[in-house]
Amino acid sequence: MSMRKLLLALVALFIIWIIIRQYLFCPQFSFEVPHPFSGASFYNPYDSINDQDWQKCNFHAHSNAWHGLSNGKGNSADIYRAYDSMKYAVHCVSDYQKINTDFKNSPGYISAYEHGYNITKTHQLVLGSNRVLWLDYFLPQTLDNKQNILNRLSADSDDAVIINHPGDHYSYSARDFKFLTNYTGVEVLSRFALSFSHWDSALSNGHPAFVLGNDDVHDIFLKETLGRMCTWVNVRQVNKNAVLSALKRGRSYGMIMGKPNVVLPHLKRFDITGDTISILMSEPAKEITFSGQNGKVLAVLKNTSSSKYIIKTEDHYVRTTIEYEGPIKICLNPVFRYNGTAVVRKPPSVNLQKTFIFRIIGALILIASSLMAIVFSLSQVTRERIRRGSGRIRMRK
Repeated sequence: MSMRKLLLALVALFIIWIIIRQYLFCPQFSFEVPHPFSGASFYNPYDSINDQDWQKCNFHAHSNAWHGLSNGKGNSADIYRAYDSMKYAVHCVSDYQKINTDFKNSPGYISAYEHGYNITKTHQLVLGSNRVLWLDYFLPQTLDNKQNILNRLSADSDDAVIINHPGDHYSYSARDFKFLTNYTGVEVLSRFALSFSHWDSALSNGHPAFVLGNDDVHDIFLKETLGRMCTWVNVRQVNKNAVLSALKRGRSYGMIMGKPNVVLPHLKRFDITGDTISILMSEPAKEITFSGQNGKVLAVLKNTSSSKYIIKTEDHYVRTTIEYEGPIKICLNPVFRYNGTAVVRKPPSVNLQKTFIFRIIGALILIASSLMAIVFSLSQVTRERIRRGSGRIRMRK
């Protein structure tokens, strides 16, 4: 009986430790008051692109890893064969908490893994890293938890950090994106969730977040899940540095393809002259939509391959969606106002006073809980000894 109580006390203490570590020992941040993009200049992510340099990429696919404990079917060779057959220039294997290096000497190889082992699927895609971050928070995460993870994942400035499928499983709320920084882009297009409200929340509050589309395939043999979403990156040479640099500058766009082996339209030109955006596509589109602050539709043009939009004084950013017959949809990265120099938003500073108070409270709760567990366990042992002692006395009588 005493051993059972001791085990229960240890389990309870472990659960308390998990809660305290996540909610009280995590750094607390001083987030800026949200504000939209501003400045006299316009950032054009497609400045001087070459329309012959578009490379089709999928950065998110899972193989059978961790001896089958994670969600993935097929091996890395199966993934490479499948995406090679669909003419992808880059196709990453992004297993949970594991970097697959089977094809590290192949052209277009970029190391990747999906970070996160929590109950709400608050996941991030890390591209270019040579090590895995094991820190995570298992329970539903606070804004401070999410920012701390993003900070840790972005510690190496050479890596690219993507927030995965934020609209899936309530992992991130649209409100989170009013404040979160220190990431490269958002997986807006995923077969698990289309996260336009999250993307618009980031953009409406002045965060330069760029769009990605990925299959997020978990079963490479399930053909209907392949070649449905992708990211096009504008690089002449396909290598890690060039591709990651293009993603960080927004020289890319996301696409819903529908069918993997059809001839796809592409962006030929995207210019900004004064306050006028000019776009030219390779094929006439059914509809071209310009959207702005909070996803508000600014203008719609139909049945054209070229379009223009005059940026108004109240437009802090403008993003463009181009739709074709069937499910084909292209999501371009935004044009936004800036001061002509800094594009990346600085991460929030740690609130030292608040962090100290939270950690003191956490330490006191942990000490008190440990003492209660010890007293509880010892009291059971003591009662057992007393009962044994009284039993021996009765036997002697």
